[in-house]
Amino acid sequence: YYPATLRHLARHGPKALGRFLESPLEQTRRARRVTKRPGNAKSQLINVVRGWLFPVESPDLCYVNNLVTAAQLIFLRELYPQARLCMYFHGGEVGGNRKVENEREIFRVVDSVVSNTRFSAAQIADRGCPPEKLAVIPVGFKIADYAPPADRRYRPDGKLRLVSVGRVSAEKGLLCALDALRQLLVQGFDGFSYSIVGVGTQLALLQAYVNEHGLSGHVSFAGELKKREVIEELQRSDVLLLPSAITATWAETQAACVQEALLMKCLTVTSVAGGVPESNAEEMRQFSVPPDDSAAIADSIRRIMALDDDSLRTLGEAGRTFALCYDIEDLMRKILVHATSGLPRGDPARFDSHRI
Repeated sequence: YYPATLRHLARHGPKALGRFLESPLEQTRRARRVTKRPGNAKSQLINVVRGWLFPVESPDLCYVNNLVTAAQLIFLRELYPQARLCMYFHGGEVGGNRKVENEREIFRVVDSVVSNTRFSAAQIADRGCPPEKLAVIPVGFKIADYAPPADRRYRPDGKLRLVSVGRVSAEKGLLCALDALRQLLVQGFDGFSYSIVGVGTQLALLQAYVNEHGLSGHVSFAGELKKREVIEELQRSDVLLLPSAITATWAETQAACVQEALLMKCLTVTSVAGGVPESNAEEMRQFSVPPDDSAAIADSIRRIMALDDDSLRTLGEAGRTFALCYDIEDLMRKILVHATSGLPRGDPARFDSHRI
């Protein structure tokens, strides 16, 4: 939607130039505002194009989704001096993003910060976020979209159906999951299938591992799916695997795929990493594993294999009951209350859901 680097300018430049030609005086003023902060010629040029792409009319609230984006849009205070700025912090920088160095300047500029777990809130507080600006409010879901059938069946063909959903990269621990399945086969447990949903930098490595270790009859790669297709994949699965690791700059925070799986009455096998334990149903924590421990993953899968269908249904119901509290309408109301509280920069009576 806006250029992140110089090589994106070719795609966004014509639209930005059109915006400039529509109102050159206003866009010249905006260019001065977005370049008030010090920076090299490259970053200033990118900011000018970004500024021209944003609406001329000031919104009541700018909702910035993650720390890296906030660093790229640090000029929002100059561009919209009357708007309130709220940043949502989902956790540290993921692979491929350099560590944000100007976070204290970001915390000075924004009016409020929301984070999705107590774990991630502690992370952002350690990075200098004032506690009075911070609230813990998780990401929500439109519950009506997650409607498992009343007669939800487990292992319909006698095999436990495992699934992982998310980006296919090293920090997600999927190689560890595949090693756990290799161990199960060596031990004589072959009553499972495993679907990996997503794309990413480790996809070729995982595919090679599957071929080299005789897992091709058990493991499939679904690629990138649309939201509705992901929900359908969860409905066809019995257990979500989330074997995430911890890196120098990143750990799972809420792990939204866990709540999506629980809403579809899947069981969950997750690593004890970051905010995942607080975002998982208590009944599922018996299957939690340490990060980077394929033997523990294999053990949890074996224990789930040993459960009868009534036990699986009971656990599935308990998981869904837990996840129903992640109702997006309720949680977004709480975010808007936090984002618009305190001393308003504009008229607080102007805030309403349609304008925002």
